[in-house]
Amino acid sequence: MTRRLKLSAKRQALVVEYMGLAEVLAKYFLQNRPHWQRGVLIADLQSEGYLAICKAARTYDPKRLPYPKAYFARACLNAMYKQIKKINRQPGDIRITLDEAADLLPDFDHLDHIRLAIADLPEWDQELATDRFIHGKTLRALAESHEISLRAAARRSTQLAKALAESLDIRLLPPGVEQLCPSDRSTP
Repeated sequence: MTRRLKLSAKRQALVVEYMGLAEVLAKYFLQNRPHWQRGVLIADLQSEGYLAICKAARTYDPKRLPYPKAYFARACLNAMYKQIKKINRQPGDIRITLDEAADLLPDFDHLDHIRLAIADLPEWDQELATDRFIHGKTLRALAESHEISLRAAARRSTQLAKALAESLDIRLLPPGVEQLCPSDRSTP
């Protein structure tokens, strides 16, 4: 028969009180990592922190340790540190030099798809599209260099952006609208 480990109401209150430490400390550990790693690792570190806080609540003695926040923070930090070390562990068997790794990389054709799409445009639009999308000129600079009004430069730039997006199979979104990944959409 297995023994169920339950926390008393007092210890559960301690866990609930210091649950926010797990989120704060997880962000602390990930603040200097690339954005894609933050998104992937934050949930793992927070769960490690929650478990550490639950374990620390079992062993916390207010008579011996008068500062519970420091105790729970240290337990949380230690658990997250162990998790980070475990995640970053390198396999010991296979080690290659940087030159060998460079040889293993596949060769890609570096096509400039924007230039190819601009080349498919009519001749009178190619120069404006090149200035706008390759050289990065502002609408004001486009209007001055092509001797057209600012409004005409804006309209032609928008039309060219739509034409290039269509030829490159890119979906344009209006400003301020975030694109959702297919996995983010909820299905009824």
